[in-house]
Amino acid sequence: MPSTKSPAIVDDQAILNAKRYIVIHALQSGLGSKLLTNTQFNERYGIVAGTMQRALKMLKDSMALSTQSKGHMGRIITQLDTGLCWNIAKLPPVQLIMPSSGAIEIDIVIRHITDKLSKLNIPYFISNRPGGELRIEQVLSGEFDIALVSLGAAQNMPTPLDENHIKVLAPDTYYSMNRLVAVTGKNITQPTKVAIDSHSSDHVRLTKIEFPQSEGFEYIETDFRQIPARILNKEADVGLWHMTSSPVPLEHAGLCARLLKKQQAIESHQQLSAATLVINPHRPELNALLDEIDSNEIVQNQHQAFVEEDPYHKAFTSIS
Repeated sequence: MPSTKSPAIVDDQAILNAKRYIVIHALQSGLGSKLLTNTQFNERYGIVAGTMQRALKMLKDSMALSTQSKGHMGRIITQLDTGLCWNIAKLPPVQLIMPSSGAIEIDIVIRHITDKLSKLNIPYFISNRPGGELRIEQVLSGEFDIALVSLGAAQNMPTPLDENHIKVLAPDTYYSMNRLVAVTGKNITQPTKVAIDSHSSDHVRLTKIEFPQSEGFEYIETDFRQIPARILNKEADVGLWHMTSSPVPLEHAGLCARLLKKQQAIESHQQLSAATLVINPHRPELNALLDEIDSNEIVQNQHQAFVEEDPYHKAFTSIS
């Protein structure tokens, strides 16, 4: 039976399909990359040259995508609006898997990501889970789309991550040197029981360097978030803690804090302290979102947040 659709309707649908395939490819490839040739679009998606040209003109007119012919080099993507292209392609929402909030550095990175998505008009859902390696595994399996972890966690995976699927921000953006402290009781002069979180490769690595068993330290398994409480309960003497806000300064509870002392621990901190974004390898269009993340802006916002931190929410007003 012949189609009842008019040629105009068929033509409009063909252009919509062409626009969708073009922007998906552009998001996957990125600004400055080469777009598929007309022949390749025709072979893969059945888009004829005339439809291709009309779709490209409409994308340019809407400020979603512009290209420039470079002769034998093909057509180069010279302008790309990630948000417009995302919505033209009708791509699904972005599923974020983030660490628990509370630390200023992490909260600022999460806010930067969600603000970017909101400004681009890209819908998203956000979940929280402890354990950097576990978050990465959930992204690699396709359960989530973007994970925020430390560079240390990303480097600790059994199989090296594809560099095309990660973005490493500046050092200190996940753990600031001045926010990762050794907490102990004010009256403890010779600590021996050291809190350690075996579920965090970063915590294990730094703890074993700063408090090696060869110096007589004994490790007490502890969720790193509970370290101040475990010390107050006398279940541990000391432990490395990533500072979060506190309703009461912990000095008033009898605790004190100091920075890392051992040079090897300081160097290891610098190697793992960068915030790192890992994307779902089954959704290559997510690369366009990584390009939207501005590491310099994050660093500036973190520094500003440190300066403006509410003194009544500081865990420690002085750190030795």
